[in-house]
Amino acid sequence: MIFFLDIDGVLVHANPHRKLELEMYGFYKFNPLASAILKNTIYKSKDKIVLSSSHRYRFSLSEWKNIFKRRGLDFLHFSILNPKKSSYDSKISRKHELLIWIEDNWLSPEELVIIDDDKSLNDLPKEFKVRLLLTDPYKGLDTQIELKKLLKRRVKKIVK
Repeated sequence: MIFFLDIDGVLVHANPHRKLELEMYGFYKFNPLASAILKNTIYKSKDKIVLSSSHRYRFSLSEWKNIFKRRGLDFLHFSILNPKKSSYDSKISRKHELLIWIEDNWLSPEELVIIDDDKSLNDLPKEFKVRLLLTDPYKGLDTQIELKKLLKRRVKKIVK
């Protein structure tokens, strides 16, 4: 399974009325519940993470891997969303970035899950919209139930 993963509004709240905490590398502290949900849902040996966050160009791929690893998320297969340069325009929406990447990589809807708070993704084609877990940006990823339904596989329960 390929997981397109956003940060703001997913792993970190996007509530302008709450302060964001910083951790190593001067980057945000991830919500422990969101991190636990991902850790208990993603199969390290076979699932792939594609970072789709607007922050993705702030650090190199190896720095991102370290940022996630130091926050308890050690993914074996980790990359950054970067559509082919010939088809990429920095002003396109997240929706179009994802669709370009999906097309460039010949993915079918059943092969992916999108975890994001970007409302433009509501306009995805139906076959991809059903693979979207749209989070509340003020809370982020705070429930495993919807993700489990999308994956249709067993996942480890979160112990609070």
